[in-house]
Amino acid sequence: MNQVHTNQWNLDSVRPGNHPVKEQIKELILHIGEMQSLLETGMNTHEQVEMTKRVQGLYTEVFHMDEYIFCIASENVLDGEAQDLMARSSQLKAKMDTLLHTFSQCLAHMPKEEWISLIESKDVAGSERFLMEQRRKVKDQLPAEMETVINALSVDGFSGWEDQYGQEYARLTVPVKNDDSTEYISFDKAYILGMLSNDRSKRQEIAGSLEKVCRENEDRFASIFNHFAGFRNELYRVRGWTNPLKEMFEQNRISEASVTSMMDTLHSHTSLLHRFLERKAKLIGVDKVSWYDIYAPAFTSKTTLTYEEAADIVIGQFSRFSEKLGQFARTAFEEGWIDADPAEHKRHGAFCASFPKAKESRVMLSFTGNYNDVVTIAHELGHAYHNSLLHEQPGFAHKVGTGLAETASTFAENLVLDAAIDLAKTEEDRLSLLEMKITNGLKYTTFIPAKFEFEAAFYKKRLNGKLSAGDIVQLMEETERDWFNDYLKEVNTHNWMSIPHFFNTEKAFYNLPYTIGYLFSNGVYSLYQEDKEGFPERYDQLLTSSGNQSMEELSVGYLKEELGTDFWESAVRPLEDAIKMFLEDTERYS
Repeated sequence: MNQVHTNQWNLDSVRPGNHPVKEQIKELILHIGEMQSLLETGMNTHEQVEMTKRVQGLYTEVFHMDEYIFCIASENVLDGEAQDLMARSSQLKAKMDTLLHTFSQCLAHMPKEEWISLIESKDVAGSERFLMEQRRKVKDQLPAEMETVINALSVDGFSGWEDQYGQEYARLTVPVKNDDSTEYISFDKAYILGMLSNDRSKRQEIAGSLEKVCRENEDRFASIFNHFAGFRNELYRVRGWTNPLKEMFEQNRISEASVTSMMDTLHSHTSLLHRFLERKAKLIGVDKVSWYDIYAPAFTSKTTLTYEEAADIVIGQFSRFSEKLGQFARTAFEEGWIDADPAEHKRHGAFCASFPKAKESRVMLSFTGNYNDVVTIAHELGHAYHNSLLHEQPGFAHKVGTGLAETASTFAENLVLDAAIDLAKTEEDRLSLLEMKITNGLKYTTFIPAKFEFEAAFYKKRLNGKLSAGDIVQLMEETERDWFNDYLKEVNTHNWMSIPHFFNTEKAFYNLPYTIGYLFSNGVYSLYQEDKEGFPERYDQLLTSSGNQSMEELSVGYLKEELGTDFWESAVRPLEDAIKMFLEDTERYS
């Protein structure tokens, strides 16, 4: 068994500096202001490389600071001092955004010869993609002074609504009956209990409580959602952007044609979902499943895991891929990179934070001892491993398309889950893990695409005015039914209230990148299956290059395929095979 010192993280080694954080933020704002003044006078030929390096240094420091503050605030979402730091960090990022815009203006106005000289300089090697994107963005944005005003107003506007959503969601409590008493627990905790309980009557009861709480608060959350989307729509309008998905495509470094092809392929495979839901209904003894049945297992592994056992599984499977990946996981567990201890006011969900100046990452989740938690750890450590390779690149190359950012994490999930299925000691364990693989896959190929289409439809309707809570609920019902048809008895029509990705200021339409990453990762994983000896080195090269290439470039360069129908079909095939296996193996149970 590997040595695991603690299931709580250590943030000391990633702390930005020795001075109080508030003072460091002030210093960074001062340095940004000084750099802003220098750039406003322009960059001459001799300063271009040095100025680029200085802006990149500030960009890295601000990112590191923001990640640190986010981790502190995540330990207790009700901590007032931490929330104050979050607000200060929002101001800091707004200043950095303004500086980047001014820097981009300088890049855009460079004479062609000077631009070529800069982009070909060995001192900016690895950052070419970022610099080209910044230069191109200028023509899509407003004059510098107007973008500066927008960034300043967004602190109490766009970002303010994101913060408001986080605070409002953290305050939601749900009454859950426990024997003869009723306990009020966080919305997130109640949601997990309601989704994963083996007792269907308990799932129905908690689902009813969740629905009641949502109805009682829907108007307030609808107001936040309307203001949030309204700000984004108006920003796009004044910039002259006619396609609301433009920013999402650019952030993912993927073309609209590739995404359209992917969505068409997924729509053509909804029968996979329907066949699985039909079988699941028979297995749990109902005519049709409801939304609260989807994640509740029809087969339950009898295995309960300690945190130490989870560490052994992850380290073991990572090591089978490569000793480098295995050693990385061992370091994360042994040196306090992971906060896994459940806590009442801890941020819901799981995430991985990157600290480029320390060349480390931190992972947060709530470990409860089931195999799904093990997969979550693997997912987040996949992000962390990706970070470790990017940390060796220039700061601008750390900015990875959000779809690509999910590739390494999903690849790590596959490593752990597929091996666990193969090594299962009982049929119950094997079917339980196979079902988990299918449910996870359907999440990416059906549940998330449905949320994406809901969000796109919401933004389109929002152009014509605010939507009432009832309008939003109806819209979610319609878009979900487009995927589930009548194979789902009840749809979670208030799910928009509990998905923080809908309220993310930095990443537009943030749900879909998980689908893109999952399918792209499936293609990568298939190559690994064909060449287990030689592929780990190619895998590291792909991840290292991910900050400086588009998804299409990486696909052609490393997978030797275009991102078209044939690729997406092959990426869905592993899930299709798993469902077929599940249907065959469970025939006698139904």
